[in-house]
Amino acid sequence: MAAAMAFGGSSASAATLAPFVVAPGATSTINGGDSVIGAGSGTGIRVSNGATLNFAAGTSTIQQVGLGIFGASGATGSTINFLTGSNVTITTVTATGLGLQSSSGSNTTFNLDSNSRVTLIGYQGVNLGHSPAGTVNKLEIGSGATLRIQTAPVAGGQAWAKGVMLSSNASVTVAANGVLDIETTGGQYARGVELGTSMTYPDAFDRRFTAAAGSTLRVKTTGLTSDGFYMLGAGEAVMYGTTDIHTTGNDSSGIFLYQYNSPVSRLFLAPAAGGTASIRTEGNESHGLIGINGSQAQVSDAAFQTSGAAAVGLYAYTAAGQTATAIQATRATVQTSGTGGFGLLAEGAASRITFDAGTVRTSGALGHGAVLHGASTLSATGSTIAASGAGAYGLLLASDTGTQQATFSGGTLSSAAGNAIGVDGGTANVTLTGTSVTGAGDWLRVAPSGSLLTRTPTSRALDPSIDPTWATPPAFTSAPLAAGSPALANVRAVNAQLSGTVTTDAGSVSNVTLVDSTWTMTGNSNITTLVNDPSLISFSAPQGGVFKTLTVRNYSGDGTIALNTYLGSDGSPSDKLVIDGGTATGTSKLSIRNAGGPGAQTESAGIMVVDAINGGTTAPGAFTLAEPVTAGAHEYLLYRGAATADQAQNWYLRSSTLVIDPETGEPETIPNYRPETAPAVIAPEIARQVAGRMLDTFHDRMGDQYALLSSGERKAGWARVVGQRLKQQWEGTVEPRFKGNLWIGQAGADLLERTRDDNLSDRLGLFGAYGQASGQVDGFVEGVHGASAGSLRLESYGLGLYWTRLKQTNWYWDNVLMGNYYTGRSRSDRGVRADLEGWGLTASSEAGYSFFPRSDLMLQPQVQLIYQYTAFNDTKDEYSSIRYSGGGAVTGRIGLLLQGNADQPEKIRPYARVNLWHRFSRGESVVFGASDAVRTEYGATSADLRVGLVAPMNKRAELYASAGYGLNLDGNVRQAYFGNVGVRYSW
Repeated sequence: MAAAMAFGGSSASAATLAPFVVAPGATSTINGGDSVIGAGSGTGIRVSNGATLNFAAGTSTIQQVGLGIFGASGATGSTINFLTGSNVTITTVTATGLGLQSSSGSNTTFNLDSNSRVTLIGYQGVNLGHSPAGTVNKLEIGSGATLRIQTAPVAGGQAWAKGVMLSSNASVTVAANGVLDIETTGGQYARGVELGTSMTYPDAFDRRFTAAAGSTLRVKTTGLTSDGFYMLGAGEAVMYGTTDIHTTGNDSSGIFLYQYNSPVSRLFLAPAAGGTASIRTEGNESHGLIGINGSQAQVSDAAFQTSGAAAVGLYAYTAAGQTATAIQATRATVQTSGTGGFGLLAEGAASRITFDAGTVRTSGALGHGAVLHGASTLSATGSTIAASGAGAYGLLLASDTGTQQATFSGGTLSSAAGNAIGVDGGTANVTLTGTSVTGAGDWLRVAPSGSLLTRTPTSRALDPSIDPTWATPPAFTSAPLAAGSPALANVRAVNAQLSGTVTTDAGSVSNVTLVDSTWTMTGNSNITTLVNDPSLISFSAPQGGVFKTLTVRNYSGDGTIALNTYLGSDGSPSDKLVIDGGTATGTSKLSIRNAGGPGAQTESAGIMVVDAINGGTTAPGAFTLAEPVTAGAHEYLLYRGAATADQAQNWYLRSSTLVIDPETGEPETIPNYRPETAPAVIAPEIARQVAGRMLDTFHDRMGDQYALLSSGERKAGWARVVGQRLKQQWEGTVEPRFKGNLWIGQAGADLLERTRDDNLSDRLGLFGAYGQASGQVDGFVEGVHGASAGSLRLESYGLGLYWTRLKQTNWYWDNVLMGNYYTGRSRSDRGVRADLEGWGLTASSEAGYSFFPRSDLMLQPQVQLIYQYTAFNDTKDEYSSIRYSGGGAVTGRIGLLLQGNADQPEKIRPYARVNLWHRFSRGESVVFGASDAVRTEYGATSADLRVGLVAPMNKRAELYASAGYGLNLDGNVRQAYFGNVGVRYSW
């Protein structure tokens, strides 16, 4: 093309210009409509030292050139202004084409005023050359201004189609509402923004790139090794506006940071209110953000998404002997979907990632949520890290010699298809505070190095596009992990929720401390040292009848271990704590959950729940039961040791007590029945006794025959109150004994009265009654005869019909039919309650015949037969169902009444009566759960003596009262004190 001409002043409107030079110190203006057209190469406009080039409002172009605008070197520097309203398109056509360039050592400024627009099309967009300290090459994009860059390799040239390139002491500023929009297509090292270093002027300018709040940075690259935003030894970059970076090529990270030879390499990515930050990569090993050797990144409210294989979301790497790399992310989201695509990776010597209030989700196979490789550190607060791909860990710590530190506060850590935490060699210190940890398999896996982490070491060279003089560009390479180094895992969980198993491979060591935490153990686990202080270790329910073991070398603490046990006889299956060659100390509680066992009496050692093997020992007070262990009618107690020496350190559940017969020296078992059995089994019998007191005898209800005769042909009403103090014991499985009170309120009235000429009198009446029984119950419970068991309270509502026939004072025949409704509860001494409900039907027929040894003395033999049917509804308590069989009971009575003033019925008539009672029915059974029935025998013979009187108050009213005492005659204890007061009124 022709040589460039010198140019000063302003062009004519809509002029077509040849390439030109703005002379030193001159000012030139390109007006709207102007075009600068080259001959296919060369520079469109060269701006000399101290010169100014302005682009006025309107559309103008620079075409068919190799370099659009060149700011030449000089002490004063040159200025290129794209004024408000200007719309400039620069198109380069050569294989080295470049839109805007400042020379090395110059002090050039490219300034886009507000509402201007510049479009650069060609091989590369902007190149601000390196400068010595004190001189700055600048690109400034003002408010409302847009710089659009489209680059692609040109045939015959290099593949380095970059968008914006800065070397040392150059800077880019994007003001609020300004836009920097870059798209590089194809090529290699075709980065969107590249902040590079300079071997000539290594003193980096502090602020190299600034995108203000409200600005927009858009970058898209499609080539290989074409990072979106790249910093190499380049000082500081600040992005407070909207950031959108998208790469599709392999080895093309969204953001790449490398401190290299700069004293500082810092990135601040924090969109202000209304802004967003999205970093998306699609290629293999194309990380969302990678920081290397001393780089520092502070990120907030940003989203990172990778889909390629081995593409990490946030990656901090530090080589040996280098300054530590640190990434701090707040409210960030990370999503990876490629195979081996880790969410977070801190690798090397002292790399550190801090991840607060964020979310990591990985879905690719072996796409671990977070990885520490080497002596690195991870700290996460209030964050979710979730891996869902096959074989993916939530957190994996891998080292052959170094120590890693992972600290979690709050948040969740999980793996849906793998293990939650893995320690792959080296020493790992993990602290979980208020964190929920869940693994599909292990929540903790500890193995020698090389067992868990499958990964090809990363290698990344500093490419020749940075400095073409490099024959062999320097590189960083992550060190491979030496295989076979044992792992030491120290895990401390405080107020944490853990779910899964723990597996410790042979040769490795796991030390787990649980403080106020819960571990749901879903399968067999093994730990070297376990401190339970005080936490809950809960074995999940057995599947397919398979129970679990937790094997530890040393166990200590004062927490709780919840085991599943089939509560049956000796040798029933159970989850177990296994002490393998070490010790169990402390004061832990065992919480036993019944896995469907019916309950049964153990006859020997019982059911093992703690197994000491290979010389393991357990302290005498190491374990107690957290709560009662019951099944059916049986209660299981915890015992250390059994009959043989090899069982001495084991712990067993037994529903019986092993004792030695003092006479034979042979062991025998005493069953342990739970305290709830005794109050519950006697409920039907106490109900019968309440109904019996409502029924009582003719004289107890009515006073005596004279009371009816004195009423003549008048109807009568009556009422009475009955009290009884009862202490009674019955034979049977649990030998129940009741000690309490019964009281009854009862009232009735004649519905029909008829007296015949032959002095036969009939009365038909109706009565209602309310009764209550309450008292303490003892029994043969927990292996102790006569032990306190609980209490029983019953209420009864009765309604009855009576028919009485009298032959003056000679004889009487009394018949009663009564129905009862029962409600109440039984309660053991430890507060376990069963609600009771039932009904009953009672029928009685009674007769007496009078003799008069003297005119004033009546002697009356009596006989009575009672049938009672009682049925209680099935019920349940906290431990099992309770099934009542229901049934009838027949009781007979013979009595003898002696009454005074028989010839003067208008006077007080004292009497005494002795009764002999016999229960013909033998007993009944109550079934607790699926265990054997608990039977109680109620057949007995008893006697009572009662004394009383009937006192006429006037011709219509009489008062009657009696008191008595009863006892059993056939061995079982029964003491009963009776009291009865009534009144009868006729009309």
